[in-house]
Amino acid sequence: MVPVQQSLPPRLGRFEVGAKIGGGGMATIYVGRGADKDELVALKVIRDELAHDENFSAMFVDEAKILARLSHPNVIHTLEYGVTGHHRFIAMELLSGRTYADLWDVLVGKGETMPLLLGAWICARVAEGLHSAHELVDDDGNPLGVIHRDVNPTNIFLTHSGTVKLIDFGLAKARVRMSKSADGIVKGKIPYLAPEQAKAAPIDRRIDVYALGTTLWESVTMKRLFKRDNDVATLRAIRDAHVPNPRDTDPDFPEALWKVIEKALKVDREERYPTAAAMQKDLDAFLGDAAGEQPKELARLLHDIFPEAEAQDTRWLRDAASVRAPKHTMPPPAPLATASSSLLEDVEEEIQNRESVRSEHVEAARREAREKRKREKKRRPPPPQKQKKKKRKKPRQVAEAQPLRDTREEASPKGRVWVSFAIVAAVVAILWFLFVNR
Repeated sequence: MVPVQQSLPPRLGRFEVGAKIGGGGMATIYVGRGADKDELVALKVIRDELAHDENFSAMFVDEAKILARLSHPNVIHTLEYGVTGHHRFIAMELLSGRTYADLWDVLVGKGETMPLLLGAWICARVAEGLHSAHELVDDDGNPLGVIHRDVNPTNIFLTHSGTVKLIDFGLAKARVRMSKSADGIVKGKIPYLAPEQAKAAPIDRRIDVYALGTTLWESVTMKRLFKRDNDVATLRAIRDAHVPNPRDTDPDFPEALWKVIEKALKVDREERYPTAAAMQKDLDAFLGDAAGEQPKELARLLHDIFPEAEAQDTRWLRDAASVRAPKHTMPPPAPLATASSSLLEDVEEEIQNRESVRSEHVEAARREAREKRKREKKRRPPPPQKQKKKKRKKPRQVAEAQPLRDTREEASPKGRVWVSFAIVAAVVAILWFLFVNR
């Protein structure tokens, strides 16, 4: 797909269009300014060449309908969606901060750890936001059946002020979606899939609980739980579902926190937390009065790890908002937090990624089948061995002495004639010799 220069009106809905700050194969993001100049938003606009494509338009409307209903302090907020001319857009709050993955990576690189209470508090707030999404209903009060399907540290945004936001509902599954995805496609980042996802089994909201449990385990151990050298090995680790108990190496690790992790990561989803709210309740019970101190702790930690980040974000926002002709891209200092980024991905790349995941899933299944056959073969009793018949050596026969026989008896008739002729010739020769010498 060859991108073309996008021509936008000066306003989309009630927002004035500012600098272009990002984009991909299907959509572009701009800074938007509200009537109040301090109100800055991210405007996500479908590309001109795709605006009349029914499939892409359906995908865009799907996202907008879900995002517009999300309203919780721990979920990124969608302010408006609509159409200006032929331009479809979604206006989202513009956040300043870093993802949980950014923070985790830097701490690991420095050999530092995430404070247990802070890690538990962050996951509790994500669980709270998740539950609000899971409980969404339509205008008639019918459950929408929203499942995020991609809960992981890259989709948990931490603001400089100490707020936790669940972002990127681009892979969310809901009953109201008009566009359909191909069957058998695994959605979400592989190391955070639930066992039922890895087996392509039916899913429900409890896959999000499992993914959050994986994130919580990694937060308190500063290690990756299921991530391996390749996706096939990672899928195998997810199916094996071995979750090391931190108390085995650290006797002081809180047992109450381990109980939360253990229940969130049950292979049998019937034994797992039935809702994200149930998980949040246990995490908040573990935190107790310390929960109220964690927003300040988060803001302090972000400032210590990224000392210049907030000032850089502020300068960038000021410059991007002042642009009146959005012809050039002004990328933000850090990846932008959005309610959904799936429409920012290039179409061909998305197809390749999906095919890659499908191939890896099939290859993992094949390897598992081969290993199963090997195990079954080992368990079978060995077949009775056929005894090889030993060849008996024939005894060496010693030739018995035979009596001498007259060879003339064995001579053929023709041989006997020649013998007689020779004898007669010899007699004649002797007689001739005697006669001559007489």
